[in-house]
Amino acid sequence: MEKTRNILLVGEGNFSFSLSLCCSSLETHHITATCYESEDVISRQPDVWDNVQQLQGHGADVYFGVDATKLKEHACSANKPYDRVIFNFPHYGRKAGVKKNRNLLAAFFCSCTDILSPEGDIHVALCQGQGGTPADQPIREWHNSWQVVAMAAKAGFILSAVVPFNNVLYTGYQCTGYRSQQKAFFTEGALNHIFTRSLPLETLTPLKAIYALTETEPSFLIPEETDGYIHRWLARDVCHPARILNEELLAFVGESVPVIRLEDTFPLVCRTSCGTAIPWCSVPSACLYYVRSNKDEASSRTSCPEEPMQRCYLYNCKIKTHHGIHEDCTGQSSVTHYLRPSLTYLLDEIIHGPDFVPSSLYTLSGPVFRKCLVSRSTMPVYHETLILWGYQSNVITTKLQLIMDTVTKAVESLMFIYEQAILDKEMNQKVNAMNSKLSFHQDPTDDQYTIIISTAFSNQVVGSINKIEPQQIDINFGLIFMTLNLDLMSMCLLNIPDWQMLWTLDERFIQQYDKRQLKLFQTISLYPPCYTHDVSFWVGEDEEFDELEFHSLALRVSKGTVTNIQLKDRFEDSQVGRISLCYRLTYQSCDRALSYEVTSQMQLLLREELQKCLHVTVR
Repeated sequence: MEKTRNILLVGEGNFSFSLSLCCSSLETHHITATCYESEDVISRQPDVWDNVQQLQGHGADVYFGVDATKLKEHACSANKPYDRVIFNFPHYGRKAGVKKNRNLLAAFFCSCTDILSPEGDIHVALCQGQGGTPADQPIREWHNSWQVVAMAAKAGFILSAVVPFNNVLYTGYQCTGYRSQQKAFFTEGALNHIFTRSLPLETLTPLKAIYALTETEPSFLIPEETDGYIHRWLARDVCHPARILNEELLAFVGESVPVIRLEDTFPLVCRTSCGTAIPWCSVPSACLYYVRSNKDEASSRTSCPEEPMQRCYLYNCKIKTHHGIHEDCTGQSSVTHYLRPSLTYLLDEIIHGPDFVPSSLYTLSGPVFRKCLVSRSTMPVYHETLILWGYQSNVITTKLQLIMDTVTKAVESLMFIYEQAILDKEMNQKVNAMNSKLSFHQDPTDDQYTIIISTAFSNQVVGSINKIEPQQIDINFGLIFMTLNLDLMSMCLLNIPDWQMLWTLDERFIQQYDKRQLKLFQTISLYPPCYTHDVSFWVGEDEEFDELEFHSLALRVSKGTVTNIQLKDRFEDSQVGRISLCYRLTYQSCDRALSYEVTSQMQLLLREELQKCLHVTVR
């Protein structure tokens, strides 16, 4: 039996839409219809009053003098929570410009927050071109539209769907209200915009993990408060696409070679003494997230009193030399702690374990951390799979080819599954959604292979294959090891446009894969608004500006909503020995409501943090 839905209609003109909806619902909905005009005005319009009486005869509630921007103040709020709020063709009245209509929409959405159920939705029908989204044809210029998505974001709502507004579906409906008159208006090409609540704008989960780990005493144990969300998909989210992809890949590999799966009980924080080299780990030191211990904090205060604490936190008060060796402020070598940037940093611990058998193929999956420039396809935290296989010199070519062939066939078999039915004019056709291709590219200078997935839109490096010669390690056999970026592979194969979606807590994402089957991703936030802000600052002649730190800082301050950073201008003032840099930051969220006011506040905070953390002078 269908659940009875509690529906509120605001801004009704002649109540014909409410009556049509009430008659077609077959008593499965409880209708509350409201209008802005007073009961006295409505009662003097015979046709409209007749619709009101029919509504009441069907058990609907009718209220007069209801301001859609102050719903909480009216008697209709007594029927809350509503499962749906409908506002058809809102208009400020008379010859109101787009700004007044935007303000009307913004106030209406804010008014809905107190009366809408948590799982409820809001329907807003707008005439052709008014919404300002790509769904409008033709598309108006942004400044000349009502910017409905941006107005909804002010109240924490995201656009979940856009469908044509079809008058034919509502028997007896007559649109009226042209310039606040009892005249019809043009509705051809009108669209119905459906909004739902977004999650609160909180710091992104992987960023929480980074700062929780880097701000604590270095430890080889995973902090309890961090484990819950950094291992979320591995432990509990069995429907997460990255986990499903990993399981599918390893199952396919296991059909050709017996696989031993290692459990990720290894620490997230690694350490190494200065000068200790790890030849098979090629992650640049600048990409490491260094961790400061309490001891480091104390020494930084005495040895570097002029350095702000944030500076010591970011760099661990270590000086990077051209040899990659880290020294403290006194020139003494010391132990450096950092978040593991790759599972390859654990190779030494794995191969010297008591149960390691060189002839067996081992796999390990878990999160890794790297500083990176802000991009939709590069991520500070991602899930990596390591495939490790010992070899003797006479079989390395055979084993290497077997691994490459197996992984290629596994990805090709998975891509074959990603066919989906689409409506192509008069018939359904099954097409390969992405036409992706996996390939291996060998570095001519060594034996390393780069693993690339090519799609119709881009080529992404998703992993690599390397080997370790026996003389590089204290054992009598060599090693072949492959790394795969599961998050990036999921994005390429499932058409997920932003890495942050893989870390969303919105259940609508996981529900798409609740049957543990991979399929093309369906967006949960259509046409999210995009905002740009510029920041300019001076860098001293003797100061070294670290762009990775700047990007990491911007990502933290924006709670993960900065999607692009571009250097727009660079000017060197030789007279005062300073360099001026101007960057343009783009803010956008793929799953959370983001308003211009919020991004402006983030930009102000960024200006403050830049001066504290990076020793620059903001202009």
